[in-house]
Amino acid sequence: MDIKSITKIVTDPFTNDEQKRRLIINTLAKDDNVLSEILAILQEERTLKKELLTDMNLELSRAHIFIDSFMPPVPKLKKGEKGEDFSKSFVLDEIAKFYVKYKSMVRHCFNRFN
Repeated sequence: MDIKSITKIVTDPFTNDEQKRRLIINTLAKDDNVLSEILAILQEERTLKKELLTDMNLELSRAHIFIDSFMPPVPKLKKGEKGEDFSKSFVLDEIAKFYVKYKSMVRHCFNRFN
């Protein structure tokens, strides 16, 4: 990868962003090793997304266990009361829907929906 040429393009104050993008693409296209670089970028992106998904799954699992085990039920709204009906069972049902919807990608860390 021709880092010097790309650095010149990026730091050129007289070139707008679209022109820079096109020049960078053109510079990369001339590189014989560009495909391996693109594959490395894609692999890094996959790694970061997998880490994010794993962390989100853990935090959602923790929230589910906390809500299920330690939070008292929220009384339902009576007719005429203002506000949203945001009950404990509603939140738990939404978490369960998430795990069912994405069952091929994530699993509850504490085996609740397996």
